[in-house]
Amino acid sequence: MIVDELIDRALSMAQSKKVKDVRAGLGYTCVMLEGGICGLAYTFRNELGCCCGILDVAGSLIGMNADEVILWAKESNRLKAAIGLAAINALINDPDNNWDTGNVLNAFTLSESDTFGMVGAFHPILSKVKTMTKNIYVFEQNVLEGSGLYPAETMQLYLPQCDVVVITATSIINHTIDGILPYCKNAKEVCLVGPSTPLCPEIFGKYNTTLLAGSVVKNGELILQIISQGGGTMSMKPAIGQVLVRI
Repeated sequence: MIVDELIDRALSMAQSKKVKDVRAGLGYTCVMLEGGICGLAYTFRNELGCCCGILDVAGSLIGMNADEVILWAKESNRLKAAIGLAAINALINDPDNNWDTGNVLNAFTLSESDTFGMVGAFHPILSKVKTMTKNIYVFEQNVLEGSGLYPAETMQLYLPQCDVVVITATSIINHTIDGILPYCKNAKEVCLVGPSTPLCPEIFGKYNTTLLAGSVVKNGELILQIISQGGGTMSMKPAIGQVLVRI
């Protein structure tokens, strides 16, 4: 599984670092490790259950070994999995690296005759795509009748027809990405997008992926405040940088 490869990569970089801070916000989760490095991952707040025991180890995370938390990326508990991926991203998504920057909307080409597929609705991207082609499939796990979206179980029928595919990196947290990428083998562009994206072309390049569009945290203290106060993607902009990695 891809998450296993990400875990192995992060463990090789952890170097006995400990967790300095964790914030599980309404929009995103952030993990800060020793040295002030931070990583982000989406919070599946609607999939955390309605009971009081969302995270049984709450209150004891600070000071934990990073390599222990990294392993949580495989957990079925969505919050634990988000914390695990955020810890992975803290190590992999180095803000001091000489990354290319820019907006994913300008990073792939799409003609009127192309078919576009999107796994997880990114509305800013979708709005732009609708001006470029009418051949669009958008897949979601939970689809309301009349929404115009396609249920996830239809991906095997329609994704192989798509020329350009955009996949939300939240698919790493809910462990669906390994079941998605094989259906993208006919696409000329496969883009993994969102602040949850691990910027690791060495891994994703083996799985038909051509572009990683993620984020690096440039101001750790500010991102912790924004996450704690319920901030989402737009609110985080002053504390992060958008990164594009062409594979």
